[in-house]
Amino acid sequence: MSNRRRHVGNRANPDPNSCLGVFGLSLYTTERDLRDVFSRYGPLASINVVYDQRTGRSRGFGFVYFENVEDSKEAKERVNGMELGGRRIRVDYSITKRAHTPTPGIYMGRPTTDRSDRYDERDYSGRYRRRSPSPYYSRYRSRSRSRSYTPRRY
Repeated sequence: MSNRRRHVGNRANPDPNSCLGVFGLSLYTTERDLRDVFSRYGPLASINVVYDQRTGRSRGFGFVYFENVEDSKEAKERVNGMELGGRRIRVDYSITKRAHTPTPGIYMGRPTTDRSDRYDERDYSGRYRRRSPSPYYSRYRSRSRSRSYTPRRY
């Protein structure tokens, strides 16, 4: 993880700034919808609705950047609690100093070795422990099961 700080200040009571975080958005709320609401309070620098990279659907929040702090203060006071797209939205000053580092969308952890199919992890003595067999893998099952079997849901 990067040692650069993304967050500045107090999360519970952020300092006024020109960037507002808008939370609780409908999945169908667009940047145009936010522009229609927030442009009444002053000139906007930009608007960013956050989308899930894999599915392309809205994650339910976004950011509105005003050109000056006074306009963002007024917008926060008037828009916070407003209903937009059938959802009551929350507006607060952003504590994010910079955008989050993008992730590749896949697990980038410790690489697996050739032995990963047989062993799970090392035990306290440094030796590899065998992984327990999967209950769904037929080679390890001692009894047969019918085709109508459905796995347990926890």
